[in-house]
Amino acid sequence: MFGRRNGSNAGIYHRLGDIFARLNQWSEAERFQRAALEAQPDHIAAHLSYGTMLARNSSRTSEAEQWFRRALRLAPNDASVHHHYAEFLSTQRRTEEAFQYRVKAAELAPEDYALVMAAASSLRLHDRKLEAERWYRQAVKLRPQEARAHTNLGAILHLLGRTQEAANSYREALRLQPDDLTTLSNLAKLGVPAIS
Repeated sequence: MFGRRNGSNAGIYHRLGDIFARLNQWSEAERFQRAALEAQPDHIAAHLSYGTMLARNSSRTSEAEQWFRRALRLAPNDASVHHHYAEFLSTQRRTEEAFQYRVKAAELAPEDYALVMAAASSLRLHDRKLEAERWYRQAVKLRPQEARAHTNLGAILHLLGRTQEAANSYREALRLQPDDLTTLSNLAKLGVPAIS
């Protein structure tokens, strides 16, 4: 497309493809993502961008999935690949598969707060409360000053029937973010005072 294969150009083509995608110039975006992949067939970010772009068109979702699966084969230990594939699966309403890839992404990058929270929330939605607790605890460990992390941990502990632990998490969230309505409401549902 743009001359002979040259891996050093792949990054440039990929970035140009992303720019055209942000400008909603889809044919140009596709042209540059394909050029990136021709220049460097193992360019993971180009696989993910191209798959994401194709997934926007409902008639091309199976093609999009092929690009995500190629990325998984090329980089099976890359958390971002698992995360992007999970996002794709969610848009296809394949939530059971999606949550498995979200958890795998968190396992591969347990220091990434966003991936940890995504895994925890997905597990909670699939009624896997004990596993969700593990990831919510990891989120608190990663961001102890984040009120939302404590509120989410409190909520899962509440669902597990561990009232005192839940109350402690809610209180910590309120210490960090006083008057948060969600946390106050959750604490009231426990029937315990906001202050111990």
